[in-house]
Amino acid sequence: MKKSIYIFLLTIFLYSCKSLQKPTIVTSKQVAQKTGSYTFTEKTGLEKPSKPTKKEIKAIEKAKQKAAQDSIEQSKIKVVVEEETPQDFTPTFEVSDYIKQQILNVAAESLGSPYRGGGSTPAGFDCSGFVTYTLNQFDITLPRNSAEMAQIGKRILKKDAKPGDLIFFKTNGSYISHVGIVTENTDGVIKFIHSSTSSGVVYSSTSESYYARTFVGVNRILE
Repeated sequence: MKKSIYIFLLTIFLYSCKSLQKPTIVTSKQVAQKTGSYTFTEKTGLEKPSKPTKKEIKAIEKAKQKAAQDSIEQSKIKVVVEEETPQDFTPTFEVSDYIKQQILNVAAESLGSPYRGGGSTPAGFDCSGFVTYTLNQFDITLPRNSAEMAQIGKRILKKDAKPGDLIFFKTNGSYISHVGIVTENTDGVIKFIHSSTSSGVVYSSTSESYYARTFVGVNRILE
């Protein structure tokens, strides 16, 4: 009897061991999850962003460089305004001596053009129309009338006038009404090119009594 019980218990033990050693066959992700052999974490939308492409990096660097350059240009403008013009904004145009000479050459091309009130083309100029037309060829924009032009740049002594400076006159009462472009200065005697009411675009000089009498001053707008 005892022997039979012993055999029975031994049989149960061996069967149990065999069952424990039997591998679990995983046939799907669901089965793997149930058995604990697979786990996952649901995405939350905060995944690490992908690296930018070379094209994107180049565009970012270009934008940074432009922003830095814009900041430098704005700083330059601020310095010019504070140092050169303690009053309202006054533009100063930085050009080489070569460009100044080219401005005078372009002005000379208009010699002989007739005077025309309100004119601003070689078909006919008034004084300020001639000056604005000439400088516009070099992307330099000025006010349209001589009185407003006299408010820009910086006033200099007559003896210090240089080619490219603007020269102003009061030819019509007590206010500035005429402007020309300085071409030469010999010991304070200034030669300039302008559009006169009587002769159109010509050269004149402050040695002439009319212009000596009506002379107001010289402004430098080109540095």
